[in-house]
Amino acid sequence: MTSRTDPASRLTRHLPREEALRLLEVVRLGRIVFVSRALPAIRLVTHTLTDGRLVIGAAYDAELAAVLVRPGLSHVVYQTDRIDPATQLGWSITLTGRVALIQSSGELDQLTPRLHQWNGQPCDLVAWIHPELLTGTAVEAITNDDDATDSPR
Repeated sequence: MTSRTDPASRLTRHLPREEALRLLEVVRLGRIVFVSRALPAIRLVTHTLTDGRLVIGAAYDAELAAVLVRPGLSHVVYQTDRIDPATQLGWSITLTGRVALIQSSGELDQLTPRLHQWNGQPCDLVAWIHPELLTGTAVEAITNDDDATDSPR
């Protein structure tokens, strides 16, 4: 009998944009990738989706802050996923877009409470990422009928 973790019992499929956006609302933690000192840098940040844009929050980080203060000039990549460690089934979403630091006190008052900081530190840096490119992949178990049984959640 084939186990659920057997690669032969899996289906990999592309996620449509609408489904990828919906899944971004399921998790609250991801990775922002940016260039710092000519090298790739990755930081773990929290996020929420508002008005079709991703809002990220992070504790103060000088390298990340340097990227965020150049509104409209900095492109970043954001990645999040939900993969079951036992079955290795789940999904991954990658978003590329322009990033801009949010400095309006009104916007900060509205958005900061929606960011659930994972490490107990305050979100000193809050920024918008406007998704220009959004890709997603789901790895699902398949039944004997070759239909996916585990949809992304």
